Amino acid sequence: MKKLIFTLLLIAGAVGASAQNLSSVKNRLAAGSNPVTVVEKGDVAQTVQSVEARPKRTKVNGYTILILSDNSQTARENANKAKQTFEESFPDIKVEMYYESPSFYVAAGRYLTKEEAIIELWRFRTVFPKAITQSREIDIAEFVIRPELEVVEPELEEEE
Repeated sequence: MKKLIFTLLLIAGAVGASAQNLSSVKNRLAAGSNPVTVVEKGDVAQTVQSVEARPKRTKVNGYTILILSDNSQTARENANKAKQTFEESFPDIKVEMYYESPSFYVAAGRYLTKEEAIIELWRFRTVFPKAITQSREIDIAEFVIRPELEVVEPELEEEE
């Protein structure tokens, strides 16, 4: 059972490690104060290599919230106004305006599940009552947390 779990962890680590191969994962595991020796069983190495050889996904099926869809003569102006109103009302949420012939669209947020989108939808409907959820392909990079962007809370000094 331990071998199976270790093998699955090894495969998951190798798949999740971008621009890495099996040997670099082995080297990383072998380094440090508690080194790990990797023993390959069966066709694990071949399986990992086949997974690494697959094209990397750059997009994922997700959801946004459609704030405005307009194809009138004043569509561009309406979209700009909606985007500005949204940015003022919800400054913490990313909003974009885009054009797909013949309409201008304003969409907000990036969500992996429809449930997340629906929760935000009800909040947005306080300002945009006609807002709806929309299924879209979204860049995976939109969901990646970058350590350099994380807010680090200062440690509080303990009073004695």
